[in-house]
Amino acid sequence: MADLYSSNDDGSIISANNATWAYARDDSSGTLGSVANSHSSNFTAVTRFDGRGGGNTYRVIRSYMWFDTSGITATVESATIKIFGVGGANDGSVIAVKSTAFGGDGGTALHGDDLNAITGYSAGASLAGNATTYGPQILTSSWSTSAYNEFTGTSDLLADMKNNDAVIICFLDYTNDYLNSTPTSSATFNCGGFFTNNAGTSKDPYIEYELASGGYTHNVIG
Repeated sequence: MADLYSSNDDGSIISANNATWAYARDDSSGTLGSVANSHSSNFTAVTRFDGRGGGNTYRVIRSYMWFDTSGITATVESATIKIFGVGGANDGSVIAVKSTAFGGDGGTALHGDDLNAITGYSAGASLAGNATTYGPQILTSSWSTSAYNEFTGTSDLLADMKNNDAVIICFLDYTNDYLNSTPTSSATFNCGGFFTNNAGTSKDPYIEYELASGGYTHNVIG
């Protein structure tokens, strides 16, 4: 087994508060939330606020990570994405999908306009059947706040780790954001997690992977 850590540029992006779910979810540019922080209770989040004078206001938060896979040339037999959870309501649900953030190859820092930098993203449409999934959803109440949450890597992740110089992952809410389903109650549905800027590596996000027999690998810390 080998461990591949996310770069120090990982972080979250927050959409603007919008009067409709569609405008919030499909916001083309957001605000950087946790690029310099060690962790966030809103690693992923979907919020519906009660608006003044009636109506509602919506917001989404997604997190993005870049992994240097340039040193992996052999077939990847298995991989597990690991995110250490942190306190908060943790009543959301999380899924890991392929992203084109960071300039698409890790060559630039995370920007607010990376909010919708998800492979297969189409405004107004569910990501189911469109996005490239890197790990299955972790559903409501299953997200740990005191240990690593594990996403078993899909065949797409294994292939991209071998064939691409970088693997970029977006983590987002599954129930509402991924499926494009408008929240039906006023609340924040979130899950908390740690980023690489946390001191040391004991809670840093990483991918644990194993190469096919005979393959070469090494440890990389971003």
